[in-house]
Amino acid sequence: MQTRIVIVDDHPITLIGMRALLSTCDDLAVVGEAQCVDGLFEQLDRQPCDLLVTDLMMPDSGQVDGLHLIQRLRRHYPALKIIVVTMLNNPALIASVLRQGVQGLVSKRGLLNDLPRAIRARPGATYLSPSIRHLLDIGEAGCGKPLAQPEQLSPREVEVLRLYGAGLGVGEIAQRLMRTKQTISAQKTSAMRKLGLDTNAALFLYIQEHGLA
Repeated sequence: MQTRIVIVDDHPITLIGMRALLSTCDDLAVVGEAQCVDGLFEQLDRQPCDLLVTDLMMPDSGQVDGLHLIQRLRRHYPALKIIVVTMLNNPALIASVLRQGVQGLVSKRGLLNDLPRAIRARPGATYLSPSIRHLLDIGEAGCGKPLAQPEQLSPREVEVLRLYGAGLGVGEIAQRLMRTKQTISAQKTSAMRKLGLDTNAALFLYIQEHGLA
């Protein structure tokens, strides 16, 4: 019996690549695909499936936070297996995703080899791309040092992150706080540097993990 799969990514090229890769496997069938969170839930409501392969961050959607997305999926489709494909490279944030109980975490850089292995991982096992496992090993070797805590940020930096996590852009935050866009941008950049985060996707995950939104 074929495993029915829905694939989700906001980049059409990635979707094409995943579909082409999975179509070479006789025991797998791509039964739906989407480029946004709303499209994902439309697919799941319409098309029964066994496995979801999804990116974490999809813009142009009311659901901007990957952790919230997985939690929502868990509530509405508790039996659905989930594999996350990602470019995340922060060990603490990777650990946050793994705590959601996903079946696999696959690096987009190793999609060709790693995605089929993640799909075929034995029941109860969590598949990690070798590059992601290496990142986690490095984190453990560093005595498990976590990301910096919100207390290490200035009150104004925390204020900016809370509004950013609520979905406001830099310009909107500047208007709300009556500061210049340059000041807000500098405070956001300073907070990310202190936290060791280098992408907006990682920042969204951090905000969710620490209850700043």
